[in-house]
Amino acid sequence: MDALKRFLHDRRAIRVSQIVVGVIFLFAALPKIGDLGSFALQIHNYRAIPVALENVMAMTLPWIELVIALALLLGIYARSGAVLSAGLMGVFLVAIGQAVARGLDIDCGCFGTTDATEVGFVKLAEDVGLLVLAVVASLRAR
Repeated sequence: MDALKRFLHDRRAIRVSQIVVGVIFLFAALPKIGDLGSFALQIHNYRAIPVALENVMAMTLPWIELVIALALLLGIYARSGAVLSAGLMGVFLVAIGQAVARGLDIDCGCFGTTDATEVGFVKLAEDVGLLVLAVVASLRAR
């Protein structure tokens, strides 16, 4: 247990986690920014928020992801970026979980239209893994 604790608070492990999460968020943000209309449609397919908010979410979420990615990659407010990425991953888990529970056959929209991954248990597992990585990225080094 002490070895795990030491690893989780190791400066290098935390930095690597920040870089990995940052790269993933960067690759998630850029395609969405390039095609906001398609991303808005993907948000609509979840049927989880009021229609009036779908376009607002489609226009703001990718930019939030981009700011998080830059914070993590550049190491500027990296811990804050990691905490925000963990929070977003929690929201994404709820969105995908409700889509799975309702039996929706939709693309996740995680990486815009470039990723045609359907929502399902595999996507849930991937997001849980990314959430764990984001939590590690938010830890303080000793």
